Order: sequence, then structure tokens, then C-alpha cells
Amino acid sequence: MFDLWAFLLQTLTASGVAVLLLVIKALFRDKLPPKWHFAVWGVLGIMILLPAGFNGRYTLFHWQLVVEMMKSWVGDYSFTQVLFPVPILTTVPKTLIQWIFAGYILGVVMHIAKYLAFYIRLRLVLRNGVRPGDELTVHIQKFAAAQKVKIGRIIAVPGLPSAFVCGIIHPVLVLPADHVIDDKVILHELLHMKYKDTLWSVVICLQRSLHWCNPLIIYCANRALNDMETRCDQHVLEQLHGEERRDYGRILLSMASDRFAKTPGSTCINNGGKKIRERIEAIARFRKYPAGMKLVSVCVMILLSLSLVVGVQASTVYESGNSIWFSLASARSTPCTTAAGAFDTYGKAIVDQNGIYRAMCAPESMQEEIQNEMLEKEKTGIYPNWDCGLNEWPDTQSGYYIYNLKQCDKNAYEGLLVVKVNDPPSGQAGEKGEMYLAVQNLRVEKENGRWIAIPLDDFQNVEAAEQSLDWGCLELPGMIYSGIASNICVDVKVQTVYSVESTVQTENSDFLFGNSISYFDTIPKPNAEFTRAARIWSESLTHLGTKEERDRIEGLGLSIAPKYSGEKRPENLADVTGYNSGGASSSGESWGGQRTEPGWGPTIELHSGGGGTFDPKQDAVLPEYYVADLYVNDELVAQLDLHRQEGVI
Repeated sequence: MFDLWAFLLQTLTASGVAVLLLVIKALFRDKLPPKWHFAVWGVLGIMILLPAGFNGRYTLFHWQLVVEMMKSWVGDYSFTQVLFPVPILTTVPKTLIQWIFAGYILGVVMHIAKYLAFYIRLRLVLRNGVRPGDELTVHIQKFAAAQKVKIGRIIAVPGLPSAFVCGIIHPVLVLPADHVIDDKVILHELLHMKYKDTLWSVVICLQRSLHWCNPLIIYCANRALNDMETRCDQHVLEQLHGEERRDYGRILLSMASDRFAKTPGSTCINNGGKKIRERIEAIARFRKYPAGMKLVSVCVMILLSLSLVVGVQASTVYESGNSIWFSLASARSTPCTTAAGAFDTYGKAIVDQNGIYRAMCAPESMQEEIQNEMLEKEKTGIYPNWDCGLNEWPDTQSGYYIYNLKQCDKNAYEGLLVVKVNDPPSGQAGEKGEMYLAVQNLRVEKENGRWIAIPLDDFQNVEAAEQSLDWGCLELPGMIYSGIASNICVDVKVQTVYSVESTVQTENSDFLFGNSISYFDTIPKPNAEFTRAARIWSESLTHLGTKEERDRIEGLGLSIAPKYSGEKRPENLADVTGYNSGGASSSGESWGGQRTEPGWGPTIELHSGGGGTFDPKQDAVLPEYYVADLYVNDELVAQLDLHRQEGVI
């Protein structure tokens, strides 16, 4: 925890779990044994030690939303992230919030120092201890062996009201030197030793120190210590009968003392008189639990632990028509947890022109700017519309595509965002059979544990032939492989297309036909993975000579095949003489050609090419180079190796 907001998120998450455990414990008060009632606090301990909000998850309640609302009120737009469950001061405090956090850290240090001082004081008292008589020592050792408890040192110290255990690694059984201790009390302390309760007392004190300003956590820590004692009381009472049980209660009353009641690393931490009453009440309610309750206890623990630790993935932003503050706080508390999720969220922010969606994937430096713009939009009644830089409205049913995705490093990807718009650029007349695109180079990278989207340039307008963008677009850039022979440049353009499945099927209200209707869902998926990836290539031939030389060419043809690393050049490529319209084989070979007329332009786009889909979870495997047979006027004139042009895309 590096700031006050991270601590608030951590302690609020722990508080929610604490309330749930208190309710469950109340429901199972007399139905499950004390051993379970103590063990269930381990769930709270795990939640205190686990970073809250990790990977966009929350427990029981979306506490991140509360924290982000509070931050926006004080003008803080940084992302709240808990990396460690302990506070760390990383800078000299300057603001009020930073000074409050520094004060919290000081409180943690003071509480730990206090508990350490109590432990040192107790260890100094124990220096006066001596080994008890042989008869008592042998008696206790036999008693411990009968209970299957491994016992170490035993010492007797004057002035103590009762026995206790002290130490973690090599615990010591401490007895009062002034009077004889009943075997029932010794049994109780041996059980503490068996269950390593001195260690748990330290853990509880550390957690109480971390959340010293949260009264609910302090209350739960005290309850946990008392449940620890009640668990041992239960085991003792199970071995007693009748009057012995009532006598055990009277012994507890006589030994109540607050002298070392706040000392961690010992079992006297909860021997204070204030808690004796609860233990006596538990003794009065004593009953043996059926053996089958152990299985029930374990099942309840597993269900609680799994459900609370796993939590819920924050996947939906709450768009409130009444509060822009609430909506933007929800956006900041719903992080993009995957690179594909950031691409999807940004793409849908563009398609839907939605500033709330943009805030979900925007860097910290943009959050205040987005909020101010949204507040202005709210005044004009067009919230949550957002000016994303498009001059024309996007076609919401065409969605978006990511072309030519590449991984820059472990935590960064770049790709070309492609969005279809409804109208041509302003001042330009639309043409039949044409579609109009807006494209933008986009980078997604990690910032403070979440994926964000950063445009690398402004939107550019592209006019293209009407086609399905799922299978590439000649007018859009790609990776170019080139080779030259007989004054003709052979180019192969390779494109990859990635998309996240966002098509929703609904039932038509027409009861006669009942046809389903599909539409593009513009709600972001911040945790998405790419569901489809396609690799497509297309070929073109460009004559580099003069017009007179071109006029002597009556036809051009090409047969081509990709070559991957380690493969040999195919012996025979497809024969394209006759210049058919083109085609492709399952092995990746393609062929095509075109008859020419005098005055033809220098470039011919061949209607062949090829491609297919691949696993979007894996990187696109691109050919090392292409091999091609070039035909001019029905004759094979060259066999080419087409190599990738660096820096061309």
C-alpha cells in the first residue's frame, strides 16, 4: 500500500468480509464446534494479507467504486492499486492526504513497537524462572505424552497467577512457582502448545496493528483471540465429567489477570478478566458435537475461502444518467485486465462515442481531461457523448477491427484500429459500391497493473471497395514482401485481422417467422481475449518501365507460395498460363493473372491471394519469404524470392 486510497480499499474489503463472518458465526453459533469458530477467522486473515482489488476483482462489494468516488471529490485521478498488504511510504508527504497516510503508518509502527515492548517485558520476567521439581516435571511430561503433545522447557516463575505458554519456535511452558496448578489448566496450555497458538497470537497482533484505526477489525481480532481460548476450553471439557466441568469454570475465574494480557507470542494474551465471562458462558453451553460435524465444518470453510478469495471480476461499468461522477468512478474502478480488453474497450468507445468507456482504458494523465469534458457535455444534455476525433459518425453495427497487431514488448502491443463510418468525409460525394473507413494507429500498454489505450496519431480517412473487413482490405496497409524481375515488381501484402466476439443474437418479435436478429454489442469487455484472428495475403504486379514497354505486354501471371523457416522451395508452383481468374490451394499456394489492353496502368491487383484463420492466443506466424513464378505473355520469365521490406506496413 503506497497511499491512503490503497489502505482504504484494503481495509474496506477486509471490513466487508468481517461483517459476513460475524453474521455466519452468529448463525452457526451452537451448530458448529469452537474449533471451527476460531478457524474461520483464517478467512479474514487471508483477505487482509491478499492485495484488495487484484486484477480487477472485488469481494462481496465493489469497494473500488467507493474509493474512486472519494478520490474524484478531492481531485485525485490516479489508479488505486494494492500491491502489498503492508504500508510503504515512497515520498516525503506534501499534501493533506499524504500526511494522513504518514500518520497511519506512524500508528502501525507504534502498535508494533508496543506489542514488541510487551513481549520483551515478559521475557525479562521469565529470566527469573527455574526448573520445577523432578516429580512435577515428570508428571507434566507424561501428561503431555498422553495428549500427544511435544513439550520443551518447563519453568516456574514467582508471582504468576496462572500457567501459560511463551515463545514461537521453542515454546516454554511457564508455571506459577507460588501455588500448585490444576491438571485441567495444564491440559489447556498443552493444547495451546499443540495448536501453535503463540504463533497465531503474533499473526493476530500484526493484523490488528495494520488496521489499528478500523474498530471492526480490532473487534474481530479480539473475538478471534477469545475463540482461540474457547476452542481449547472445549477440548478440555470433552475430557471432563459433571462436577469437574463446573470446577474448571471456577478455576478460570480465580486465575483471571490483566498483567500480561496484551503480550503477543504467549497464551496469556487473552487471559484478561474482561473475557473470562464469555468463556464461562461458553462452558455453561458446553455440549459434544457429532463426529460428522467435522466434515460439515471443512466444507463450509472451503466454500467461504474459495468464494471470498476468488471474488468477482469487475466486468461492467455502471452508467448513471444522474451522476457523471458515479459513472466515471465506475469506469476507473473497472480496469482492462487484458490487452484485447483494452483494444475492445477503446474500439467500442469510438464506435459508441462514449467518454465513460474511454475512461476505462485511458491513462491516468487523461482522466481529469475526460471528466471535465464529460461534465461540460452533461450541461448540454449530450452526455456521455465524447469527441474522439472522428468527423463522421461510425457505423455502430459494423463494429471495429484491429489490423496488423504486433507485440512490441511484454507489456505493449500496437495495431491499426479500423472503423467503418456512415458517410464520406465532409464535402465529398458518396459513390456506389464504396465504403468509408476511419483508421488510427493504436498502442495498448500496462500502466499501474491495468491495460490502457494510447492513440499514436489522428484518424485518417480511407475509401475502399465495399467488402467484408473480416478478410482484409487492399486499401489498408500491411506487411509487404517484394521482388523484382524483368522490370516488374512483385508485391505481396500480408494483413492480420483480430476481433473480439461481440455479436448478440436476439429473437425477432415476429411470431410468424421468428427469425433471429444479430447486432453488434457496444458494451466493452475489459477482460476479453481475442476470439478470431485471420491472416490474409494479396498480390500485385507493377511495371517499372516505360509506357511503350507496357504496351508490348499482353498479359501477366503469377504463381506464388509462402515459405516458412526451415522449409524448402516447392519444386513446382501452379501453372498460370491461360490467366484464369485466380485461386488458392490448401497448401497456401495461389495463382492468378490478367490480360492487358494497351494503355493499362503500371499496377495490376491480382484477384487471387489466400489466407485463413489461426489461434488468436498465439502470435501470427508470418512467412520467412514468398517464392513466385512470374509469367509474361504466357512465358515463365523468372522465379523470385520475395523478402519482407523492413519498415513497410
